[in-house]
Amino acid sequence: MKTNRAIDLTKVFKNYRGKWVALSSSDQTKVMGSGATLKQALRQSVKKGESDPVFLSVPTDSKSFIL
Repeated sequence: MKTNRAIDLTKVFKNYRGKWVALSSSDQTKVMGSGATLKQALRQSVKKGESDPVFLSVPTDSKSFIL
């Protein structure tokens, strides 16, 4: 049985402020692509073999974020 768990995305927010990020669908912690647009993040993730990424728009301010 799969259990829910908190995912700390603080590092993602620090390194990708103001960008779209594509996270791996398997664990939602590995960045598979990023860019100024959702389309850029998708293209990068597809190039890395991620066919079903989880997308996140990272805010420009630097606050902790737990998903």
